[in-house]
Amino acid sequence: MSSPQAETGLTLAGRYLVPFFLLSFMLWRKLVNDNVQESYLDEVFHVGQAQTYWRHDWFKWDPKITTPPGLYLWSYFDCAGRTLLRGSSEEVDVFDLRSTNSIAAAFLLPWRLQTLLDSLRKEQNTRAAGAWLSHTVLNICLFPPLFFFSGLYYTDILALIVVIQAYIWDTERSDSNGQKKTAVDAIRGHVSLKTLAFVGIGCIALVFRQTNIFWVSVFMGGLQAVRTIRQNTKPCAVTGAVNIVRKSFQAQLYDPLVSEASFIDYFKTALSLACGALSELPLLVASIVPHLTILGAFGAFVLWNGSVVLGHKEFHTASIHLPQMLYIWPYFVFFSFPFLSIGVLNAILPRRFIPKYLDYNLSNGNRLPSILTALTVIPLMLAAVHFNTIVHPFTLADNRHYVFYVFRLLTRYHPAVKYAAVPVYFLCAWSVITAFGVLSPPSKSLQLQIATPQDAFPSYPETQQKSSKREEKEAKKQQKKQASKSKSASTAAKSPSKQQAQQAQVLTPEILAKIQAHVALRQQQRDNQQIRISFVLIWLIATTLSLITAPLVEPRYFIIPWVMWRLHLPRQPTPEVFQKQQQPSFKAQFFTALPEIMETVWFLFINAVTGYVFLYKGFEWPQEPGKVQRFLW
Repeated sequence: MSSPQAETGLTLAGRYLVPFFLLSFMLWRKLVNDNVQESYLDEVFHVGQAQTYWRHDWFKWDPKITTPPGLYLWSYFDCAGRTLLRGSSEEVDVFDLRSTNSIAAAFLLPWRLQTLLDSLRKEQNTRAAGAWLSHTVLNICLFPPLFFFSGLYYTDILALIVVIQAYIWDTERSDSNGQKKTAVDAIRGHVSLKTLAFVGIGCIALVFRQTNIFWVSVFMGGLQAVRTIRQNTKPCAVTGAVNIVRKSFQAQLYDPLVSEASFIDYFKTALSLACGALSELPLLVASIVPHLTILGAFGAFVLWNGSVVLGHKEFHTASIHLPQMLYIWPYFVFFSFPFLSIGVLNAILPRRFIPKYLDYNLSNGNRLPSILTALTVIPLMLAAVHFNTIVHPFTLADNRHYVFYVFRLLTRYHPAVKYAAVPVYFLCAWSVITAFGVLSPPSKSLQLQIATPQDAFPSYPETQQKSSKREEKEAKKQQKKQASKSKSASTAAKSPSKQQAQQAQVLTPEILAKIQAHVALRQQQRDNQQIRISFVLIWLIATTLSLITAPLVEPRYFIIPWVMWRLHLPRQPTPEVFQKQQQPSFKAQFFTALPEIMETVWFLFINAVTGYVFLYKGFEWPQEPGKVQRFLW
């Protein structure tokens, strides 16, 4: 994958170190196996069911298990392969089954994440083996709830991997289909192996976890719908709501960048998308047939099963739990505050108060949310807290989970605490959503880029280095031209045609067309790093649907929303003080990567603390003497 930084020995060495961090998954599994030699908590159910399948008892099911059998089927084939290698057919134990997750987390997850990241950024990964992983992928793999459960036999790792794989195939097939102008073209575009593979992996994703339906069908289908609308419309220049509605029915779409949007723009974009969908309804439906097929398969399962969950139906009935969409924002900020902090600092402080090594010279006007936004959103949050706060019986009945202590503070310390937390939810939500655009390079017009193409990417040292080389070449060309002109000044009148030919060579339409094509390509590369409001809306819809139907608050439920958010965050630009360097210095590289470095250190610290507490700070319940209880997410 190409990088915004120029390739140096330092950056290359750093990239070669990235895969070695993934060995921590193996270390974590070994420590868990050495200290927790019996199945712990939900592992009891998962291990028992996997062992039942290993004995080929395919129709026996533990009624306490709520998720489908994807994990156990995967483990069967994984353990069968390893059994063939070691020449033994013994009963699989908890150590063998834990290896299923740790191996997938250390090797399969980073591989698929990097492939998806390259696909999303429209880049080709040309790095040598051992240096192919990016810092972003490393940090996602080290995400504490994800890392923690990689050492236990839970469903989260593989449930995420199948969603990532479905996203890869959906992105690739959408890119290969190109523009679709009619519903017939859209249907024909679905008749391909990639589309069939996507439908297949989408259905397989549901076998690992039911809530994956909201990602493989709603999220990816929504993005496909937006792509279809955008391919058949042009940007809408008007800003009034009434005019936006009128223009949206005339093949125009209002969908500004997050970096240039206000709170009201989200409603305008939703309105424009709705009108555009109605005006192109047959084409829109035809474009999302694969996603509707997966949704239909899920609906058939629910009708057959009589419920979304398989077992323990009395404790996992679907309900509306709106505060889930409040709890997610502090969750994001807690884990990602090192990555968010520098962007928020640039967004809210005047430049004179920002250290020069952290100053990105933002010109997109991002600041704290307006009073009108706060007066609109905070009352809605307060209403959700007052009327819809649900405390699941499992939440306050099990003091082994960190959520137990959070909810005891929110609900048992003082009745006003849960309301006092609402402004915190609001500010956290603002910081998370604006992170999609707060550090994006400022938008430039095509005319300006044509006039000064070397300024198209002022934030990236690699681009500046290339631009400086182009400037040097242009300067040398101009010197040669001036020398040529001075030598031929005496004969200019005798050979006017030669001089005119030279001028014509500089101003030919072909050369101008090449410049425009180059600038357009650079513009497209820049746009690939920026997020529009439509994406945020689709991501919010999928996240909301996957969370508010669950009465139980679990940190594991927030993993896929966080991963999708983190994958789509724009790259961190270089601080302004370094942007004019022809050769990136160590300081420039360090401060450009500082948010991700801080994120890595923070994740390693959390993993070390929570891992130590889990392994060595066990306690006993009076009702179960002699049995060690352990803290976990």
